Amino acid sequence: MVETRSALKRKAMEVLHSVPLEPATSHYLKTDEEMETEREFLRKYGGGFIRHPDYHRLLGGVTQLIREGAAEWAFGSDGLRSFYWELFTYARYWCSQYSISDIDVLSDNQIRRLISSVDGFCVQMDWAQLRPILPPTAADRFGEVLGELLIYLTVHQRLFENPFWYFDGKEAPDDPDEDPKFGSKLKHLFDEFYKTNPTYGVLWKMQTQRLANSNNRHYGPNPEYGQYNAKRHEAALGGFADDLLASKPFCWLLKELDTSELATKRRNDLIDIFRKAVRTMIKCETWINGQPVLRGIKELGGIFHDRSSLVGLHTYCWRPRMDFWKGRKILVVSRPGLVYVDSINGYSPDTSPRAKEIIGAEVLPMYILGDDDANQDKMVEDDTVVEEVDDKQDEDDEDYVQGRSN
Repeated sequence: MVETRSALKRKAMEVLHSVPLEPATSHYLKTDEEMETEREFLRKYGGGFIRHPDYHRLLGGVTQLIREGAAEWAFGSDGLRSFYWELFTYARYWCSQYSISDIDVLSDNQIRRLISSVDGFCVQMDWAQLRPILPPTAADRFGEVLGELLIYLTVHQRLFENPFWYFDGKEAPDDPDEDPKFGSKLKHLFDEFYKTNPTYGVLWKMQTQRLANSNNRHYGPNPEYGQYNAKRHEAALGGFADDLLASKPFCWLLKELDTSELATKRRNDLIDIFRKAVRTMIKCETWINGQPVLRGIKELGGIFHDRSSLVGLHTYCWRPRMDFWKGRKILVVSRPGLVYVDSINGYSPDTSPRAKEIIGAEVLPMYILGDDDANQDKMVEDDTVVEEVDDKQDEDDEDYVQGRSN
């Protein structure tokens, strides 16, 4: 409930008639005798003790922090990875169920549109050139790879890059009209704040998101506005799913379904993905905040060196010798890495802005590797037999060759 002007004035009057301090905090300046007693206590017992009045005051301060929601926000980025991992798992399974595998069933123009739509995360070349140098399973199931990638890019564009998308922009609680551009206006305001002072700009966005998503009494005294926004989150999910299903080029990757029941299930499963995405975005915004950035081919340096917390290999890259991929060009970032830059946790003792890794990237490196750059770009037919890699073949890896295995 919005406080009336008279209620606000009463609060202002309370400042003029402040409540007397408790005995434990009534002395601001200690006498010389009290200071000497304090020093004697420290000499005798050391500094690891706290007297009861000070302990009482400390407990009161901590309790106040908890009451205002501090304990609910005091998290780092490690826990956020699990939320994004759930989103990733849902998205990959959805594509395995509802996306076409072989994109050769599409027209050349459709394939070109698909590849160009993921520029920055997939090398830009004709499919006839790209297919032979992809890992074999990835090439055969490239429709699923592209579908999953498009889901991540859509989630990032609609949610992470537009963090205030759910704000209604009403002028008053009883205003029947919403401002669909209000979220964009708030984002512009944040951008101006961020340019002025990145740290304070990020803190402003963090506290704005925390206030807007305090949907139970663990977060603050009044959860009404947070509960209202939680309902808005849920109400928006169907629209997100419908827009993506109807969008080009994503819709070209969808399998033909035999029944309306399957179509409904496909939509509901996609809604579940966006539900996971909204939760992940809200957690990132309220726990650490900052500027969300996706890591694509350029951000990863264009070459796969080794698996780390920043980058890993797609499941379709599995081989008995995983060092097969070291030093190879990255062709596709099938799952972009997500990092928040200039991140800051308002309740952390270390308040220096820094980058926070949410989840590492997952990539598909080049399958063919020659002795030099010219040979790396050489195209071979699917049935071409090429020379084995000297001293690199495993006993259980009969197809470990420079070209595509049959």
